[in-house]
Amino acid sequence: MDEATLKELGTRYDIAQLRARAASEPDRPVRGFNPGAVHVEGWRVSMTETLRAADERPWLRVVFDALETPMMRVLIDVEECASPREAVEALLERLAGNQLARLDDGPPELGFAVFQHPAGAPPAIHLARDNLCITVASFGARPAAVTPWAERMTQSLARMLPSERGSS
Repeated sequence: MDEATLKELGTRYDIAQLRARAASEPDRPVRGFNPGAVHVEGWRVSMTETLRAADERPWLRVVFDALETPMMRVLIDVEECASPREAVEALLERLAGNQLARLDDGPPELGFAVFQHPAGAPPAIHLARDNLCITVASFGARPAAVTPWAERMTQSLARMLPSERGSS
């Protein structure tokens, strides 16, 4: 990310604090997390696509469609990074690409860095958790609540890890 973009982001977000949070995270790399493997009643996976970030990090995109409300869709992007620090850098890249003036803080239990679209904007949550950068976005003609989706994803991630934060 270029210096001008980073400086502009610094006017909207406390980048130093985000990086400090990442530095204090345990190094528990998650590999191969697939949101499409998470069963969600009333929804089906309509697309799964593997992409690559500019630095070749794997990026999995999964789209879910509501069975009874076909105009309701949820997109989940999961970018695998080498460390929590790199996950924050990936999150900063997503924040830089977001066209809203500023995102609100999101539910802290979802990750060590969480932002969500403000009321009135299309629902979306962007978060860093462990070594992953995750986006959950509603993008159908009818909006879908994204917080329950993000909660499902983080619960599924917690089951993949040997122990959750705060436990020994």
